[in-house]
Amino acid sequence: MERRQMVRVVVDEMRRYDPNPTRSQCLTVVRNIIRQYPKSFADMAPNGTLLSGGYSSLLIQVKNRIENLNRPASCMRHRSSKSSSTNRRRPSDNYGCTRFQADLPTEEADETVEQKRITLVDIYSQGGAAGAERADVKNLMKLTFCLQLHQINALPPPDVEDMRSKWPFLFIPKFIYAHFELLTDISVLRTLEISMEECGRTITHYFTRKPTNNDIKNVLSKGEDDKMALCVVQLLMAHFGENLTGLFLFTDLMLRQTLMYLQVLA
Repeated sequence: MERRQMVRVVVDEMRRYDPNPTRSQCLTVVRNIIRQYPKSFADMAPNGTLLSGGYSSLLIQVKNRIENLNRPASCMRHRSSKSSSTNRRRPSDNYGCTRFQADLPTEEADETVEQKRITLVDIYSQGGAAGAERADVKNLMKLTFCLQLHQINALPPPDVEDMRSKWPFLFIPKFIYAHFELLTDISVLRTLEISMEECGRTITHYFTRKPTNNDIKNVLSKGEDDKMALCVVQLLMAHFGENLTGLFLFTDLMLRQTLMYLQVLA
């Protein structure tokens, strides 16, 4: 009960400055709490070591509290809408997003944004995925973010191939990550990197102490040769009996196959 009360107090104080703090903002606050009061609020193993930074459960509580407080307001806005469309989206459809319905950029209109979309399609048709490295493409993708959202959120939902034809660059990882960050204020790659740093050592330590099969022992036998992220993924796949070739492309194998193919041609 005391922990829940503390979460309420913290969230109320945070929402005085921002009604909907981002996850990264919540993480900063929670980390400070854990740093000052580890025995009271940190996630700890029986031996007293912190689990994944010690803040996971408290962060979830804080973020859930914020979202629960914001949900009624969303419902009220939803009910007060004069639209009677049966295709109206539920309030929960924008769950976790900070820009579910973005406004047009300043000095832009529907026509100019649509023209920018057409320009992006033209660039892709001329240079393919290589155009993703162009600075103007990055800028155009950012300026057309509102139109991307509008078409993605359309009802009935758009066909994937139709979206691919209209937004070819959106199907390139670089711009999928950028779109997600604009939508949620969360950097996918940075968040994954932090998670690997915080959880990776715990996972490798666990499997080092309790290897569950020979594949895990083989992964661990490589020592520090592999990067942490790759090692963690390999350990988890080995634990669940998954084949690495289903997820990774091994360049040395591909090279051998290419050489064999060239020898056949010769």
